[in-house]
Amino acid sequence: MKFQGRVTSGAGQGAKFLALDWVAAQIQHHLTLTPFPGTLNLRVERAVRAALFAQRHGFLRIADPSAPDCPGYLKKASLRANGRRCDEAWVILPEKTMYDDVLEIISAYNLREALALTDRDTIEIELQ
Repeated sequence: MKFQGRVTSGAGQGAKFLALDWVAAQIQHHLTLTPFPGTLNLRVERAVRAALFAQRHGFLRIADPSAPDCPGYLKKASLRANGRRCDEAWVILPEKTMYDDVLEIISAYNLREALALTDRDTIEIELQ
């Protein structure tokens, strides 16, 4: 699946989520990845986010052992923007979110720097 998103600033919740011990441990265990402490937020069409959410059960699932009813789902993605590419990124879909048109992306890299991104830049996402 390929689609486009537009870079947007977030509310800082992604960094807080990634800092949780259980999140860091499960991401390290399943992905052998230590994520950059923050997410890249992409505004996408609501239909795109809804389609991804509908497919979430085919993604990698992580959940807090003390609250397993509120998982997050991860799917590997390639990102392209500004003539640059990153093949080591993951879309993360939380079961509960305040957004219906924003995707959060994690990586070991600061994706804004790696892809020379600023708010409102267009980025191409391809799920693997």
